[in-house]
Amino acid sequence: MLLTALMLHPYAILALEGTGDDPVTLAGNVCTVVADLILIGCALVLALDARTARCAMRANLATIAMLVAVQDLPLVVMAVADPNLSGHAFRLTGGHVLTVAAVLALVVTGSQRGRPPRRNPLVAGLLLGGLLLAIRMAEVVLDPVPYLHLGSVVDVLLMLLLCVLGALVCVAMMRSPLPRQASAQITIGVLSLVLARLTASVMEAATPPPAMIVGVLLSSAILATTSISLLLGTLSHREAREHDLQHRAAVAEATVRHDREVVHEVRSATAGIVAGVHLLANDKVPPGPRRKALQRMVDVEASRLDRRMSRARAEETIELELDDLVEPLVVAHAAQGHDVVWWPSGNRVVGRHDAVVEVISILLANAARHAGGVGTAIDAQLVGDQVHVCVSDGGPGIADDVRDRVFEWGARTATSVGEGVGLHCAHRLAREMGGDLRLDDSRSPKEGACFVLVLPAAATAVAPRPASLHAPAGMTG
Repeated sequence: MLLTALMLHPYAILALEGTGDDPVTLAGNVCTVVADLILIGCALVLALDARTARCAMRANLATIAMLVAVQDLPLVVMAVADPNLSGHAFRLTGGHVLTVAAVLALVVTGSQRGRPPRRNPLVAGLLLGGLLLAIRMAEVVLDPVPYLHLGSVVDVLLMLLLCVLGALVCVAMMRSPLPRQASAQITIGVLSLVLARLTASVMEAATPPPAMIVGVLLSSAILATTSISLLLGTLSHREAREHDLQHRAAVAEATVRHDREVVHEVRSATAGIVAGVHLLANDKVPPGPRRKALQRMVDVEASRLDRRMSRARAEETIELELDDLVEPLVVAHAAQGHDVVWWPSGNRVVGRHDAVVEVISILLANAARHAGGVGTAIDAQLVGDQVHVCVSDGGPGIADDVRDRVFEWGARTATSVGEGVGLHCAHRLAREMGGDLRLDDSRSPKEGACFVLVLPAAATAVAPRPASLHAPAGMTG
């Protein structure tokens, strides 16, 4: 209603200015020009909405708005230039029957189709509007006064036909796939336009009746606000859909990362178990402390692997004896030919059992893979209320191009044989336990790599116990 009132401003301006012999007629024609220009703007909005929403009905509405404006605007401009032709701007003629029939056909086909046709709706509207304009111009040439009136039976029948076609357009619009509110608003706009033109024709008005102009402007205003509302709704729906897709992509990425982390851990644990079982099955390790350590390693790693594959809930954070966690890993790597220098420290930490084991296992696996197992050592020290577990090697160190992002997902050099998964997983697990994992920058890259796992120290500590494995290299015979 506010937009309609705004479009009526030519009446106020021309009435105050007193321009021309009949300012009211001129104002009515100018208002009709404004209404047709707004219809063209609506066509542009609806065409964009149709492409975004991929809706045939919206594309056909764009075609309808364009054809109505194109077949009407030149005749209204003629009326502005020549008041004697003003009747063409507001009264019905036989050509309007074809216009309403074309509108009905577009509404029906738009309701039946799902996706918009390949044709450009604006170009289609221009072509159809141009064809209907040619027919109406032919009416002007053949009969300067081709308006329908009640004095002719044929004209009355044509008026009735226009009413029937208009009613069918309204019914088809209410059954369209558009939102119910939008369909109702457009239906009101169609009724407003048809009744305004029909009233002016029945009255056989010589000048544009202001009440009729209000009906025409109201129709254009309704279509304008509805088309903008449809576009905003489409954009809002698309934004919500994009957010949903982003959420799903994030969940899928998290799932993939989790699965890759599980595969990474399973691969590491399986390698130690297979090597240990192979040594035990072939009696390559004689009875004694080393064989018992090897058997214990297989049992511990098999249990950890079983928990990892069937974990239903998160581990509890408890006090742990660090030596009990490290020893099976040292034995597992020794069984694979990777010698690790380690002596029990007696330190106790606060953390999650399998998480601590996995972090140290990842660091040892990286030392074996990237440093060739040269100079690998584990050293645990109590520093204040924290335990620092240092895993070092004598390899080439961390390359400069990945040093600053070594804990990022997928961080690896072009020649690396790794996947850039392990250190990211280890860093995350350490942070989750209230600790940290960092690269020791005090060492020169030529001295190899050294990673420091920082864990909260337990309230009590135990005396270091003798290691059951004193010479890892001897495990392979």
